[in-house]
Amino acid sequence: MDEMEQLFNETIKMMDDLMADYSIPRNVRKNIQLIRNKLVNDKTSMDVRAASSVISLDELVNDPNMPSHARTVLYMVMSKLEILQKKASHKS
Repeated sequence: MDEMEQLFNETIKMMDDLMADYSIPRNVRKNIQLIRNKLVNDKTSMDVRAASSVISLDELVNDPNMPSHARTVLYMVMSKLEILQKKASHKS
């Protein structure tokens, strides 16, 4: 498993953990799931998918219903996606 694949899997796992956390409001979990599915299933290049996901997550972290622990995890996810985006754009 190369570094990009490992980073991608860690990011997806973190999003899965957030979706399973019932202390997070349902609408927020639903949005996380939509972003995750687009990241996994979209056929565009990885750097475009990662950038798109970062933009969507950036909007989501400003949700007033977002618990602080979930916001912190989403910032970590965004950071990993930004690294993934840079690595993917250098690879292509």
